[in-house]
Amino acid sequence: MCRKAFAVYDQDRSGSIDVWELRTVFEKIGERPTEESLFQMISEVDDNVNGSIDFSEFLRIFTRQRWPGESTGKNDDGDFVDAFVACGGNPDRSGHVLRDILVRIIKKDFGLTVDIDGLLSRIDNDGNHQISYDEFKLLLSSRN
Repeated sequence: MCRKAFAVYDQDRSGSIDVWELRTVFEKIGERPTEESLFQMISEVDDNVNGSIDFSEFLRIFTRQRWPGESTGKNDDGDFVDAFVACGGNPDRSGHVLRDILVRIIKKDFGLTVDIDGLLSRIDNDGNHQISYDEFKLLLSSRN
């Protein structure tokens, strides 16, 4: 789901999102970041310094606790909701993110060696392999 969302916003099909495409992403979720803020977000995750972001860099923007230099006026849950939406959930905190999607993002896209399967087993309270908003927030807040 996250890859599908990324592909929708990658309007020129380059495999990356530039600042103008990123603006569209934020506008779609009701945010209005400044141009300076958009460039700052990209620069903080742009590992290859090419001025655009690939899929894993895109996800890193949405998993940050705070966006650089910008107050959105949202409560602290705003960033969690944005990350939840980026991975397939709904802006009203309904819906879910598939466990397999999160495992793939963590292991393949981010290349992390964290025991994501173990973390997901601990937070997937109902064992349905669908991560609700509350479970998703717990995962991102986890310090394990």
